[in-house]
Amino acid sequence: MSRRLAMSSCDVDLPFVPQCSSFYPGCSSSPCCETYKRLDGFPPDASGFFMEYIRPLNKHHAKYLIRRYLARSAQGKAISTCQSKHFLAKVYLGDTKPLTDPWNTDMQDRPAYLDHLLAERVEVSYLAASMGATLAILHWSCGVDARGVEFVLGSDTWGHVQFWMIDFADCAAFPKTPEAVLTQLVDAVMANEPFWPRFIKIKAMRGLWKFFSDAYLQVSDLVMTDAMIGRNDAVRALPRLFMKEMEKIRGPGHLLS
Repeated sequence: MSRRLAMSSCDVDLPFVPQCSSFYPGCSSSPCCETYKRLDGFPPDASGFFMEYIRPLNKHHAKYLIRRYLARSAQGKAISTCQSKHFLAKVYLGDTKPLTDPWNTDMQDRPAYLDHLLAERVEVSYLAASMGATLAILHWSCGVDARGVEFVLGSDTWGHVQFWMIDFADCAAFPKTPEAVLTQLVDAVMANEPFWPRFIKIKAMRGLWKFFSDAYLQVSDLVMTDAMIGRNDAVRALPRLFMKEMEKIRGPGHLLS
């Protein structure tokens, strides 16, 4: 499927997804076997896929973010950490930064919370719509519950920031029934709640939810029409059932405490 989807209200770009280059039934025979031997707890008889490498945010992005968002006393350690770590930013549209965030010096796969993204004037409505469209494709085209998937910001070879979706190991198939939607699909999203927009009575979040929900429902309809599923009224109603159930669930973690 093209990375750009044309919908009635807008065009949506889907996130990049790492491509699989090869599969090794025995990692001991792979070109990286010596690397695996140095990893604690890596099983010698494991099988594995070789996936496309996602480039981290470049050092200029990292230093700027450290100096803007970390306490002065934590900046030196964070800068030295980010030089030796793979710095991808996890996109958390469903949560705001905790009070301890300015003193967190771990830069590996560090969260970019909603308030960070808003402060940097990131087009979060675009990210929310992209997530909604992607979730619809995972549910109704791929037939999986999207458990465990994550969204990150990395960069291309020229240093431009890119939006990626990663981590599919925990995704599972589901039956297209109301019971599965209300349990398995909702549980899968809630298990990874910081990434997804939330239906919360905070202006910024409620606005994001509309972009997310509208994209999810429109792409679900497109997918079902293309697959001729749309003729089955019971299945066609499932995406809206999912969204209604998600709207019954209120804030995550510390957000409203």
